[in-house]
Amino acid sequence: MTQQTDDKKWFDQLVMELRVRQVHGSAIGDTIASARELLGDTGQPAEEAFGPARDYAAALELPSEPKHDWVRKAMGPALLGLLAFLLFNQAVVSWARSELLLVSPAQLALLATPVVLLALLPLYLDALIRRIWACIGITAACVMAGLLSAFATPKSQAEAWLAIDPLPWLIGSALVMVALSIMNTIRSSRSEADNDITDPLSGMTDSTGRGAKAAVQVTNWLFPTLAVAMLGLALAMR
Repeated sequence: MTQQTDDKKWFDQLVMELRVRQVHGSAIGDTIASARELLGDTGQPAEEAFGPARDYAAALELPSEPKHDWVRKAMGPALLGLLAFLLFNQAVVSWARSELLLVSPAQLALLATPVVLLALLPLYLDALIRRIWACIGITAACVMAGLLSAFATPKSQAEAWLAIDPLPWLIGSALVMVALSIMNTIRSSRSEADNDITDPLSGMTDSTGRGAKAAVQVTNWLFPTLAVAMLGLALAMR
């Protein structure tokens, strides 16, 4: 039972390492099937037969996309979606209160923090995936910047750097978020087949992929969902 548990952890880590390296789903399926077949013949634990999963994945020469290619492709839409959500988040409160949207330089700097962290994602993506504390730290920094931006909101129009009508920005940012979510949904549905991990012996697709697909769809519509929640909160507090 202990060996089975250890082997499962090893294979889960191997799949993660190959995913990080942008290996095609079919190649991952072939690799997993070959490794399981060898372990079945020898009876060895996976760690003993192949070494650490990370080293084994690095030693394999498998067909893959350029490293972090998916990050670069998604970076533009993600940055635009984040900017649209941050703008919506600022405009919705002012609109609900029938006030002008007041903006200060400090507020803009704090709101830019999550955007900058996302833009620099390729530099620390590996650490973010492998170390939970790094993920928690980045998330906490983004949340803190958002909270502090509320305190940096000017109290009066005289203190504001900008004073603008929030409605056009509210509608525009909402349309951008919805358009990006539709685009991401279409794009992710087209790429699912190549990313599926299929056992070449049984022809069955890894069931864990279903959860990943659901997570992708949730992520695709995350900003519009949060925007609706913020709209309801702003109207309730009006």
